[in-house]
Amino acid sequence: CLQAIRLMMFTVLMLPGFVPPFIHFLTSPAVRKNIPYGKLFRQQLDIYVPIHETDEVNYSKGGKDSTSDNKSPDDSEVGYPVVIFISGGAWIIGYKVWGFIMGQLLQRNGVICVTSDYRNFPQASINDMIEDVD
Repeated sequence: CLQAIRLMMFTVLMLPGFVPPFIHFLTSPAVRKNIPYGKLFRQQLDIYVPIHETDEVNYSKGGKDSTSDNKSPDDSEVGYPVVIFISGGAWIIGYKVWGFIMGQLLQRNGVICVTSDYRNFPQASINDMIEDVD
């Protein structure tokens, strides 16, 4: 019973830190979500496009951006570093959205972040998972 109370308190205390970035993830046009890279449902990825410094996210306003829209860089700008994040999960529970806070931090620092989903066990073998990541 004490462990359950501790877990609930931990969750309540951590929630304010996760809700605003998650709302940003859901609403930001600078996060391109669910881009298919294969034919299967789990073969999707999210791309966090860098945001101009003037378009910095302001979480103090309920997760809304400080400007009316979240502008990504012009197409003429090139040379952004790219980080590809593959979520762990013992081959059974990995999911691309788990990297949403890291993706937003990299995005705000001029880095393109790609978070990829892949098939999990038991629907896929380890070779299938490796094929998805490759």
